[in-house]
Amino acid sequence: MTRPEIARALGATVLASVGTATAFHHLWWQTGVFWALALFLAQGTVRERRAHHDRQRRDRVAAERTELAARGPAPLPVPCCPIWKSSQGAVHGANCTRPPPARTTLHDAEQRILDQLDDDTRDTA
Repeated sequence: MTRPEIARALGATVLASVGTATAFHHLWWQTGVFWALALFLAQGTVRERRAHHDRQRRDRVAAERTELAARGPAPLPVPCCPIWKSSQGAVHGANCTRPPPARTTLHDAEQRILDQLDDDTRDTA
């Protein structure tokens, strides 16, 4: 906790205990005033703490986004074997390096990436 948060929390504690002491002496309006002030300080403490956590989270997210932007785009997947395009996710050849759980049908976005890879490999071959 920061110093202002500690000060508010201590102030709320003192006001609540003074309010409790006045309740024992049947001074009801003072009790209400002290407890209201204690609740007001406690609410300020909670609000300040929440704002502090929000600022830390925003800073952390901004740092993560900057780090991801510095890395650049993710590399495209490499073909796992010579028949990777024609198998449509089925079991490949004996020299396939793709793990069996990953041999499934592809979504449209994945198919577009594979088509792009296929075009790229044809251009370089």
